[in-house]
Amino acid sequence: MDDSSRPTPPPHSAGVLPSEARGAILPPQHGLIAMRIGLEFGAPEEFARTLDRALARGGDGGATIVAQLDRGDLAIHIPREDGPSWNTVPLVHLHRGDMPSAEDWARANLILEKLERFR
Repeated sequence: MDDSSRPTPPPHSAGVLPSEARGAILPPQHGLIAMRIGLEFGAPEEFARTLDRALARGGDGGATIVAQLDRGDLAIHIPREDGPSWNTVPLVHLHRGDMPSAEDWARANLILEKLERFR
């Protein structure tokens, strides 16, 4: 088959993600939470892959992005695997297929800002 007969996909605009990233939970682009996710997890696509794997492992219990009080790090807590979490502050809890809202990220950002004051 000649490649010229295949339709060429349109170039991706700034607001459109490639098909493999659609539905992926990407971190917010602004705020302390965005900076901390970048430091802890790397590029937004890597964060999305890591979170997707955690949600798959979490099953019905989902997964929670948490701030660890003793080190100040961010982590992903999987309730059915990690057990009780006494030294963390939950930031955003998700189930597979959920998308955090702008309010969820804003709340997580506010919590991180308050925690930074006490470190």
